[in-house]
Amino acid sequence: MESLKVTSNYEFNPDTLDEVRKELNLNKNEINNMLDNLQDWIAKQEHFTKKDFSRRYLETCLIQAKGSVERTKTNLEKLCTLKTLLPTYFEKHNAKDFEDFSNFVIHGPVAKILKDNYRLYFVKLVSSDFDASALLEYYRYVILLNEYTRIHDYSFGTVCVVDCRDVNLLSFVAKMTNIVDLRNTMSIMMVGYGLRIKAIYVISESKTVDVFVTVLKQVLSKKVSERIKVVKTVEALHEFVDKENLPKDYGGGVNKTLKEINENWTNVISTKENVEFFKDIFQAKTDEKYRLSDRYNEEVLGMPGSFRTLSVD
Repeated sequence: MESLKVTSNYEFNPDTLDEVRKELNLNKNEINNMLDNLQDWIAKQEHFTKKDFSRRYLETCLIQAKGSVERTKTNLEKLCTLKTLLPTYFEKHNAKDFEDFSNFVIHGPVAKILKDNYRLYFVKLVSSDFDASALLEYYRYVILLNEYTRIHDYSFGTVCVVDCRDVNLLSFVAKMTNIVDLRNTMSIMMVGYGLRIKAIYVISESKTVDVFVTVLKQVLSKKVSERIKVVKTVEALHEFVDKENLPKDYGGGVNKTLKEINENWTNVISTKENVEFFKDIFQAKTDEKYRLSDRYNEEVLGMPGSFRTLSVD
C-alpha cells in the first residue's frame, strides 16, 4: 500500500493519500497515465527552459489543479511565464541570506495536517515597523515555501490564519505602500502555483480590521474574498480550527510555538539540498522567442508588463 513520507515539517493523516485521491476521483494508475501525459507535453514545449520536472513535483501540481491535466498544464505554463516576467521574486534561494523580517511578521505552515487534509498556514503580524524591502523578503520566503511544498506535501490546499492582535492595523496598512508587490505575489501563488485557499481567518478586535480586510480583497478574487472571516479572539478561532492543529501558544499543546515553527522552517528550507533545489526550479522559465504565440502574456495573463488586471482565484 502506497504511503506518504512523514517529515518533521509535514505530518499526514493515516488516510491522507487515499482520501485526497478519492475526492478527486483518481487512482494510482490514472495518476501515472496523467503524469506520462504531462511529461510528454512538457517535452514538446520549446519555450520551456526546464523540462525535467520530477514526477513527484508534477503530481502535487496535479492535485492542486483538482486532478485536471489541462489545468495543470495551464498552471505550469503560467508559473514559468511569471518567473520570466517577475524575476525579482525568484532572485534568492537561501532563506538565511534574507533580510530579517521577523521583527514585523512570524509565520509558517503547521506540521500537523487538518482532519480534512488541508494544511494550516499561520501568520502573526508583530509590528508595523518595517519597510518595503523587508516586506518583499517575506514574499520571497513564502514563494520558497511553496516550492518546498511541491515535493514534500500532499494536501487539498490551505487554511490561513492571520493574527493581527498586536499591531495597529491602520499603521500596518499605511506601511504597505507597494500593493503591487502583494498583488504580484498572490498572482504567483494562486495563478502559478495553483494555491487553493479554503478559508482565511483574521484575528482582531480592532474596529479598523475592515481596512486590512479591504486590502486583502483587492488582491483576491471575489470567490476567495468571501472566505475571509474575522474572529475577535483565539478562543473564537477554536470554533473553526481544532486546538490540536494550532501552535502551542494558540492552544495547541502538542505543537511547537509559532516562533519555533518559523525558526524551524528557516533551518529546513536553508539546507544545502533545498537551496540547490530552489536554484534549479527557479530556472524553470520561458524563452519567449520560442513561444508559438507572441501574444500569450496579453491574451492569457491579461497583462503585458503589468499585473494590475489579473483576476486571482
